[in-house]
Amino acid sequence: MMSQTVSTIPSHACRRIVQALIAQYDWALSSEADLVKQVLDTVPPDASPDEMRREAIHHYTTVLYEACRQDEDPHRREQAYRELHRYLYRAAHNRWPELAEDATQRALVLVYEQIECCREPGAFLAFALWKLRHAVQQEQQARSQSLERIGHGVEGEPAVTTDPLAHRERVRVLTAAIGRIPDERKRETIVLKYVAGWSDEEIGARLEVTASYVRVLRHRGISRLREDEQLRSYFDVEDKGQEI
Repeated sequence: MMSQTVSTIPSHACRRIVQALIAQYDWALSSEADLVKQVLDTVPPDASPDEMRREAIHHYTTVLYEACRQDEDPHRREQAYRELHRYLYRAAHNRWPELAEDATQRALVLVYEQIECCREPGAFLAFALWKLRHAVQQEQQARSQSLERIGHGVEGEPAVTTDPLAHRERVRVLTAAIGRIPDERKRETIVLKYVAGWSDEEIGARLEVTASYVRVLRHRGISRLREDEQLRSYFDVEDKGQEI
């Protein structure tokens, strides 16, 4: 009787752990029973809850990898990428909330294109997180370049700089100047166009105006930037530095 009682303890604990993980991450690619069995077949009888949790995540990561990699069942692959999107978005939002959605989409593309580079299925989530970090860097660079284009629209051809510190300072100054535009809609038309990459039609739908009026608002916003004394002073100083 005692041996039966003791032997059921890991099973009950494992089931609770697997149920919690399924609820937390909304896993649907493996049944609770299959995942519990896989974990119990792998861990020792005296495994701790942390060990069982790690093993459950490891097993499910392998399942996720195989589902993303295969092409025999498109519905299962779509489900796998939805789950991966949720996982990466949560990670991105915790560290880079303003970049989370766009960076997650970039990361999914990178994972899809480079999945064969993941040699260890159990490390698939680590591989995906690495691609997320790469995607964040790409998104940051793209947004910095977009802000540079705003500078181009304000002051004409901007000075070419390869100094990353100077580049970041230029972006900081431009961002601050945009924030000083009093009209929120004018600010939005600039940010959504040059930073988020939205079309005028998409911006119009968000602001509940026509696409043509979006262009009017953006033109007025950029005109306001041209009148911003702090921004003009910054460019004047920068241009003089380039001449020197």
